Amino acid sequence: MTMKKILFALLTGWMAISFTACDDFLTETPSTSVPTEEALVTTQDFQNALNGVYYTLGSYRFLGRDVLAIGDAPTDITSHSVATSHFYDIFRYQILDTNSYIEEIWAYGYWAIDRCARIIKEGASFKEVTKGDLAEVEGCIAQAYAIKALCSFYLTNMFGLPYSEANKTTLGIVNVTEPIPAYSQVSRVSVEQNYSLILDDITKAKEYYAKEGVENVGKQYMNTAAVAALEARVKLYMKNYEGAITAAQEAITLSGGTIVSTKEDYKNMYTTLTVSTEDIFFIAKAEDDYLSANALNTLWNKYGLSINSATIAEYSSNDIRLALLGGTWTGGKMRGITTNNQISNLPVFRLPEMYLIQAEAYAKQATPDYGKAKEKLLEVAAKRNPDLNDNEIAEDQTVIDAIDKERKLELVQEGHRFFDARRLGKIISVADGSYTNFNIAKFVYPIPSFEVNSGFGVIQTEGWSNNLPR
Repeated sequence: MTMKKILFALLTGWMAISFTACDDFLTETPSTSVPTEEALVTTQDFQNALNGVYYTLGSYRFLGRDVLAIGDAPTDITSHSVATSHFYDIFRYQILDTNSYIEEIWAYGYWAIDRCARIIKEGASFKEVTKGDLAEVEGCIAQAYAIKALCSFYLTNMFGLPYSEANKTTLGIVNVTEPIPAYSQVSRVSVEQNYSLILDDITKAKEYYAKEGVENVGKQYMNTAAVAALEARVKLYMKNYEGAITAAQEAITLSGGTIVSTKEDYKNMYTTLTVSTEDIFFIAKAEDDYLSANALNTLWNKYGLSINSATIAEYSSNDIRLALLGGTWTGGKMRGITTNNQISNLPVFRLPEMYLIQAEAYAKQATPDYGKAKEKLLEVAAKRNPDLNDNEIAEDQTVIDAIDKERKLELVQEGHRFFDARRLGKIISVADGSYTNFNIAKFVYPIPSFEVNSGFGVIQTEGWSNNLPR
């Protein structure tokens, strides 16, 4: 099935059969979707189309569960106690190219990308009625470029090898620059080409946000700070350390946020739906959302996935993060809000990540600045751990280990560990120690068989299963 056929299938009901759905996106009114055969003519059409993109992005089949879960479950920080439950096959690396989670991520990622490409293409020919109308459409285009880059980044890092000089010519994913007509032949391009398009889309998002009259949006949308945060993460993965430092600082400045330092404030970030001072971009949930078995929260607080004891033991006894992660396991950050344990706002970019990006980049740039690296590390670590003795953190190469540890502890349950371990070349133990000395950097997820078998040009990653843990 081609990407365009994925979109066609979603609109004609195939997904309702193939995926057991508890949401009803296929029957949503035009307030959250626009049929593909209809042109985007009015500003409301563009806003409706963008609403549909955000719905897809936040679906449990993408950033609302699957992508974030796959970023933690198959790593060295988790345990899983229910062999018949969700994501156990991912946790145990019992992976086939027919895995439903992998299919969902591929399909919904490309659905969002295709819809963004349509908004961008039709927006370029929008006939303005007033300058206000034009600015509103250009704001939609800015967000479409940003979401397209974000989805492409996740897909590239799932289905392609981590960016490096050795890997950049290997196969990544299919680049999408405009809506792809049905039955077109498409092909995967290199990881380097994927990253190049991601950076181009980020640049375009910034350009459109800078146009006259275009307004910034809230933290539940891909706002200007979120675009900079994405750029910082992308450039860190590419080892463009100077660029990562600059972009992270832009995100910090634009967000206008602060990092909390008390147990109560930390706990409230995850157990209420209030926008926190650390948020840059999050998947927003409503108090009456009931995803039941499909909620990320349910996976962590009912279906057996947890942070393992070895990782919990790495926190200092007075670390404020233990307000959620310590004691009897009840879901950690994903325990839900008081009135509904199935929901939390799901963070995609937070302020602490930006400081930790800067810390790592300062320590690894061509001329390391270990003093600056330590300073940025302490922006996070000192606020989380009141017992931290900063004199124990040396201003030399060993600060890199402290930064790695802080990333693991700070970003736990937010979908980072799998991607961090791969890009850093970690040799880790997975599946509760069932597999040790796993070189996770060599592993990629298979392209779903339905895509490969369609015959429209997307080929499988050769020998992908040879790099499963043994």
